[in-house]
Amino acid sequence: MSVPAPAAAASERLHADGVTAFQAGDLEAATDLLAQAFRAAPDPAVLNDLAVVWAAAGDSDRARALLLTCLTLDEGNTDALANLAEIDEAPRDTKSWRSSKTLGGTDEKVPERAYPGMELAGTMSEHAMRYSMALGLLPGIDVLDVGCGTGYGSEMLTWTAKSVRGYDLWQPAEHERPQWSGGAELNYGFDVCKDPLPPADAAVMFEITEHLHDAPAALRNVFRAVDTLVVSFPNPRFHGSHVNPHHVNDWTLEQFESELKSAALTRYGELKVAHMYQPYGKPTIAYGRDPEAPFWIVVCKGEGKPARPGNGFDKARRLNLPR
Repeated sequence: MSVPAPAAAASERLHADGVTAFQAGDLEAATDLLAQAFRAAPDPAVLNDLAVVWAAAGDSDRARALLLTCLTLDEGNTDALANLAEIDEAPRDTKSWRSSKTLGGTDEKVPERAYPGMELAGTMSEHAMRYSMALGLLPGIDVLDVGCGTGYGSEMLTWTAKSVRGYDLWQPAEHERPQWSGGAELNYGFDVCKDPLPPADAAVMFEITEHLHDAPAALRNVFRAVDTLVVSFPNPRFHGSHVNPHHVNDWTLEQFESELKSAALTRYGELKVAHMYQPYGKPTIAYGRDPEAPFWIVVCKGEGKPARPGNGFDKARRLNLPR
């Protein structure tokens, strides 16, 4: 079947523009232009070039699929054969996503999320310490990591949890989508303020609530899915919106506690809590309630109403709240 001349001309132009974008290092534009070129006039050569772009973006699986399709349409395409052989011979690289310059967001000075390799090593240390603490609180159960970001914490939780599912509003580009070996399921483009979470035994929510425009709705959503929540919040005196433009909730410790209780009591008759905090300038965690601490951590457990089937702890593995 012949392709109409206008469509062929449009495809040729888009193809050329896509190659130019690729040569300029703009993988996202190259992908879009080459996909448009193929839709305008299906051409195995365009599929081959699109596969090259996906391979450069670190997605060798998709590149391989495109090359196989190209060879189905044009069995003797030498470029596609050579590219397929190169992909099959190359060692698998699951770390290329970490080289993306936008893992922390578009603002290099004030990252929106923590990420492996970030220059603010002290910040990463503080964040990782919270997940490290959670390892001992949530072993052998199904855990949700609400606001998982780049997934480093979800990966840590897999070291002791039965299963880990992470959720985040961030929508990473294909070439920077996090890949970890621990088996955590990471879900992106998820709005915890309105998208329902699946039932689980417990959830962690570290340095997320202050970012949410409808944080009370998000907390209610979490308590509909779990009866136990380990959650942190930064003291706005040190980390408020005047310092970090990504923060929209400058709550005091009292307001933070009130919001947690209000959310939990929409489902449970009682909320039991235990307090921890992170001291200033130290990547450690201490027990107790300190309104002046830079970071507050609260372990919450809702009780008093029956949980949905499969949700909550059984008697053999109830959470041992610190006293």
